[in-house]
Amino acid sequence: MSNEKPQTLGTVMNNIYFKSNKTPNEFVLRAGEKQFNEINVIVSNADKNKKLLLSNPFLVQAFMKQVVNRHDNIENMKYTRQGKILFTTKDPLCAVQLLSLTKFMETYISTDVIWENICSRFLIFDIPVNTPMEELAKEIQLKNDMNVIEMRRFLKQNSVKDMSPVLITVLGTTIPDEIKIWFINQKIQHFIDRPRQCTKCYSLAHASRICDKTNICFLCSEEHVGPCQGPEKCINCKGPHNAKSNSCPAYIKE
Repeated sequence: MSNEKPQTLGTVMNNIYFKSNKTPNEFVLRAGEKQFNEINVIVSNADKNKKLLLSNPFLVQAFMKQVVNRHDNIENMKYTRQGKILFTTKDPLCAVQLLSLTKFMETYISTDVIWENICSRFLIFDIPVNTPMEELAKEIQLKNDMNVIEMRRFLKQNSVKDMSPVLITVLGTTIPDEIKIWFINQKIQHFIDRPRQCTKCYSLAHASRICDKTNICFLCSEEHVGPCQGPEKCINCKGPHNAKSNSCPAYIKE
């Protein structure tokens, strides 16, 4: 009789949360089989208390040519105000090589991928709460040719409900209107977060962690110290409202 343990798909916490045991590198490679926008890789100092120092661009290029053989597919590189480096590419193999780096120049680093550009999220409803999360992930992957990254059950503590919705994150930026589970064609609801908004410059185009702009006032879109005295003006649409307004045309478009 075999002593081998059955292979698991991922980590489960209290049958509420599931996370795939595939590495970011594996998912990024599989992204090449799906539709996606671009792959952004964040490089940080391994010492979280320190930033990556600005380096001579010529020396950086020479270094990257030595350690990333698909360097020609790096579309952009920029330093962020948080002392990190953001690399952009549309080549999954190039992204994996970037994610595999352990040193940048002479500094030890950590790397991560920005998942939003290569993933989609959706909700499925009325899933029995006693369904093991790993079994649900296995069913979704088997019947729908999907790569499940993580799942979260929406269930309040001490709830006595028999059914609950589940939020599912899958690889790829396009998803169908329904999926098949347990012989049932289950309609899904695309899950759209509030638009990402930088808390420094209040742009809707990027997150705060990669912003390289100066802090501004969200009310008047200007730089100043103390209470705002100016008229409201949106940094995104230039309209007469503050940058956090839900009625902003740019916000609604996002």
